[in-house]
Amino acid sequence: MNTLDSFLAWMSAGLGGLLLAVITVLLASAEIGFRCGRRWGSSAADADSSQIGSIQGAVLGMLGLLLAFTFSMAAERYDARRGLVLKEANAIGTAWLRGGLLPEPHRQPVRDLLRDYVDVRVRGYAEQLDPVRLAEALRKSAEIQSQLWRHAEAAAVEAPNDITATFVSSLNDVIDTDAERVAAGRNRIPGGVWLILLVVSAVGCWTSAYASGAQKVRSALTGALLPLLITVVLLLVFDLMSERRGFIEVSQQPLVDLQTSIRSGFNLGPR
Repeated sequence: MNTLDSFLAWMSAGLGGLLLAVITVLLASAEIGFRCGRRWGSSAADADSSQIGSIQGAVLGMLGLLLAFTFSMAAERYDARRGLVLKEANAIGTAWLRGGLLPEPHRQPVRDLLRDYVDVRVRGYAEQLDPVRLAEALRKSAEIQSQLWRHAEAAAVEAPNDITATFVSSLNDVIDTDAERVAAGRNRIPGGVWLILLVVSAVGCWTSAYASGAQKVRSALTGALLPLLITVVLLLVFDLMSERRGFIEVSQQPLVDLQTSIRSGFNLGPR
């Protein structure tokens, strides 16, 4: 996906409206702080000015810690979602290989279902910006899992041996990994954390601009650059947490590679 496509997907995922809201709040806070500084700051004593500087440093320091903490949470969740893609690809590949050891009439239907399952998983990620298509992909995934499990139950009854047991185990891993991916997608940063971040960010912009206003000097750093930088960091964290496609995506390449290997009949190697 090129930069333009990423930007359009990012906007369509709702991040454009969020960007506008956050930057508006922070720029407004900076402007209000500057005006308050010009009105009240000139009458402040040197001691009061020093106190304002201390408060500004404390607020910005707190903001830095909160941003670092939130970014760490988002990066950890992003890495978990990325690792689950590889885990799912390995689980499906293992089930596909072991499915070839099942007795007929289960061998070919199981492999056909697993091939369709990979297609659904890859297509589901590509269509996740459309809630209707995403729901349909999830429904289809659950349906294929049920069909695979029925084959596993029948094979276990007909041929209760170690080979069948290993296939059942690998199919169970496929189903479990799907559940883990769904849970990872729902594992969000709490709304209260975002609210605190926005409030502290607004206060930081206000205190910085207040100090400039008290000195009767309009600073581009505190009036525009600081709000913009904070907004960029907040949107970066939000993008890391978003399951919808934006500038930062969870690569589906392991599943795409598996899809290509299965279609070509290539031996995936020992599992």
